[in-house]
Amino acid sequence: MRSLHGLMMGVVLMAGLVACSSDSSSGTSPTSPTITVIPPPPTAVSSVTVSGPARLSGEGSTVQMQATVQLENGTIQDRTASASWSSSAAGIARVSGGLVTAVGEGEVVITATVGALTATSRLRVSFAPRTPDPAPGQRLPLPADILGTVSRINARQPTLMFSQSCPRGIKYVTSPWLDFIMDGLRELDTRWGYNAKPTKTAADNGGVPVVAAGDEIAYNYSANPDEGSTEVYLIDILLSHCGSPALTYRNFTGEEPGRWTGAGRF
Repeated sequence: MRSLHGLMMGVVLMAGLVACSSDSSSGTSPTSPTITVIPPPPTAVSSVTVSGPARLSGEGSTVQMQATVQLENGTIQDRTASASWSSSAAGIARVSGGLVTAVGEGEVVITATVGALTATSRLRVSFAPRTPDPAPGQRLPLPADILGTVSRINARQPTLMFSQSCPRGIKYVTSPWLDFIMDGLRELDTRWGYNAKPTKTAADNGGVPVVAAGDEIAYNYSANPDEGSTEVYLIDILLSHCGSPALTYRNFTGEEPGRWTGAGRF
């Protein structure tokens, strides 16, 4: 009986060994630990700024405002497209995506909101007069006393010409001073615009794309739409541009090609 009992115990032991051998050779790999990568939190916005012109002339005219943010790490980003925009008076100006459309005359505050932060810009809308179109085949005369008009506008902020007429040392871009003069001229007649300087390229402008001459203005004398018109009077109003600036007047129409542009401002 003892030998039979021992034999049975041996059978049970062998079965257990076979079972263990079968489990270890099943080919099942141990489960690898899961590693969760947690991205760093986004850098918070520390400030918001709205930029754009202070004036808008003409019913239905538009201008694009920009919303710029500064992050806590000092990075500057354009958030114009993602900001929430609002107007304090929809009867004066509407805004969508930063694009402001003139509806009525008066002052309006345009607000951009990014997260919990907001920034504003005050805009005056006026329906400035516009000289009627000339008869077919005719051209309008050049407005009188342009130098006197420019001088009176310049006198509103006389230091701007010296400090902001060539802020980047580049000739064929607009400047805060020229924008100021242009806004004043367009209060009188919306035919005034910038000269796109079509004969110049970035190679003539320190590698920077040409926007418009920084010392010239253009007047559309035709019945054609303003933007892109080549039927313009060309007037130089700033002597020694990017040097020691001084007001001047020179009508150089016909001496070189010219093209009217709003430079993205109107």
